[in-house]
Amino acid sequence: MSNLQANKAKKLLTVTKEDVTYQPFRKNFYVEVPELARMTSEEVEALRTDLEGIKVKGKGCPKPIKNWAQCGVSKKVLDILKKQNYEKPTPIQAQAIPCIMSGKDLIGIAKTGSGKTLAFLLPMFRHILDQPALEADDGPLAIIMTPTRELAMQITKECKKFTKALSLRVVCVYGGTGISEQIAELKRGAEIIVCTPGRMIDMLAANSGRVTNLRRVTYLVLDEADRMFDMGFEPQVMRIVDGTRPDRQTVLFSATFPRQMEALARRILTKPIEVQVGGRSVVCKDVEQHVVVIEEDGKFLKLLELLGYYQDQGSALVFVDKQENADLLLKDLIKASYNCMALHGGIDQFDRDSTICDFKAGKVSVLIATSVAARGLDVKHLILVVNYDCPNHIEDYVHRCGRTGRAGNKGYAYTFVTQEQGRYAGDIIKALEQGSNPVPEDLQKLWDEYKLKQEMEGKKVKSSSGFSGKGFKFDEAEAQLANEKKKFQKAALGLQDSDDEDAEADIDKEIETLLAPKKRVQEITILPTGTGALGSTMASAEKLELAKKLASRISLQRNIGAEAQQTAEAVLKGHLGTPVISAKTLAEQRAEKLHAKLNYQPKADEDGKDDEQAVETFRKYEEELEINDFPQQARWKVTSKEALAQISEYSEAGITVRGTYYPPGKEPKEGDRKLYLAIESTNELAVSKARAEFIRLIKEELVKLQHSYQPINRGRYKVL
Repeated sequence: MSNLQANKAKKLLTVTKEDVTYQPFRKNFYVEVPELARMTSEEVEALRTDLEGIKVKGKGCPKPIKNWAQCGVSKKVLDILKKQNYEKPTPIQAQAIPCIMSGKDLIGIAKTGSGKTLAFLLPMFRHILDQPALEADDGPLAIIMTPTRELAMQITKECKKFTKALSLRVVCVYGGTGISEQIAELKRGAEIIVCTPGRMIDMLAANSGRVTNLRRVTYLVLDEADRMFDMGFEPQVMRIVDGTRPDRQTVLFSATFPRQMEALARRILTKPIEVQVGGRSVVCKDVEQHVVVIEEDGKFLKLLELLGYYQDQGSALVFVDKQENADLLLKDLIKASYNCMALHGGIDQFDRDSTICDFKAGKVSVLIATSVAARGLDVKHLILVVNYDCPNHIEDYVHRCGRTGRAGNKGYAYTFVTQEQGRYAGDIIKALEQGSNPVPEDLQKLWDEYKLKQEMEGKKVKSSSGFSGKGFKFDEAEAQLANEKKKFQKAALGLQDSDDEDAEADIDKEIETLLAPKKRVQEITILPTGTGALGSTMASAEKLELAKKLASRISLQRNIGAEAQQTAEAVLKGHLGTPVISAKTLAEQRAEKLHAKLNYQPKADEDGKDDEQAVETFRKYEEELEINDFPQQARWKVTSKEALAQISEYSEAGITVRGTYYPPGKEPKEGDRKLYLAIESTNELAVSKARAEFIRLIKEELVKLQHSYQPINRGRYKVL
């Protein structure tokens, strides 16, 4: 991202419930029809098994619907569905639509070509039509985020089939093309924005935020969510998510959803239901998968053979790994008299749009593409997918093969693997086995040889999933920050049961445990004045108490000579000689100094006769709060000068920060203490008031940590 974009992004503000008063809105529109209400739990399980084995996680999931009329859409929408030949809901639609209609957050995982787009569009229309119409300067009500421009355009096209009849407006916002036309469309107002994350941030920051805003967004969709995070869009996505109202409805869809993604996904979802149709990362059963172990020189001839065999049946999509390879292969195929075009990130956006349109219309029979076309691209007549360059992780393989065999049609996928690409063979074998396909002997042999070679070199063989490998390394402070977040984000990460109460009780308990408060009450007695009180064996603490007592009994006098000062010091040090001045003068001088140090107010004693016999006792309350193990933000908050000054003034207790910060696993040296707060006062109420205020500040920071996400940026560019 350019510096200009980074500066613009600074103007984006994260919205919290405290900042804006939001209008209430309705999420739950679902009314269960009597036919479904009568079904027993056994019948529901049987129905889910029939619908390609739907698996559901989370509490309160509605039963799957059997036809369009049961999902609660209007007659206009039903007519459009009939016109578009959508006969009945696909398995993912049957279960996901009632879930979203009932106001739940959702993670939807289903095979490629299963109709995921319609699963989030139909509830979205119902959701939008229930809310007041847009006014001037209002932003959208729904945002759909996608990783690629082509997918954004495809969803917009699908959306427009319905929006005209429903009098809704949809705008497609994506980079690589002129921004002025998109700004003009947004200024006219739109209920739905389909976007890629980078350009959406540009739009929100453009013209000081007057082009569009997220104030009214109540419905948020992340399509192909795992790919967005894998491509490095995480900061932009989280920035947009944090900008929407906290009580929005959020929906995530993808054909592949690695386990590593779950924690990240659940940060932006509230008690989600997970609906999974088939396997988590499985190629559709309608795709016949073939793997060819081949030499690099023989790949082009094999491709020509495949294209010659399948060209009469439909179009072909050839995947390569680099833009340069796409252009080289394009030249070779044109020389071989094939009508083909290339699609990759290095091509101008206008040409990319034109290429996709020509390919979908059948004007071009062969498309050569990088993984930019691997997600979401829907071409009805696409019969053949060739992985000319072997995909380097399982998710990429699944999505590439999923461009064919869509909506129940038959498709064929061929993957070329060279002898040098043994490390990728394991993921392809895994994908074949998950889809119950036979594994070719030469592929298995290639994988076994690679494993043996790695073991001989003493290396571990790891999965080459797009979400693992060496990746990013935390330094010590960042690793600690990550661990702290895990500790305090149970609710935000969805690791607790969906029906659990708010996590505030857990936080209170966690705070009490980590603070490890230590209370102490001291009784301090002020000794009577007497000649025996100043003995050479008197402890220094007793001398200090004596000085305090003298300070409380004798009125101050300013004119004390140097000789008197020397004598006072000699007495306090225990060197008793013949006093040059009286004990009274000595005490007066010491009293003045102690008053200034201790901020002690002497009581006027009219009856000076009983001074020597007076004995006073008072209690000093002390409490220590160990804050060493709290997250960095919480520690900073409670040890800042402003916070300490405010709490001290409010509670009238003395507060000091003591000890040294020790990271987890490191124990303090002998005689040292971990970081703690010391609260002292002669009033027990003052100590408890200060303690309560510290706990409130810590809790506030921990709750903030739960509901916000601040990625650690180590790259060259970052979203601020």
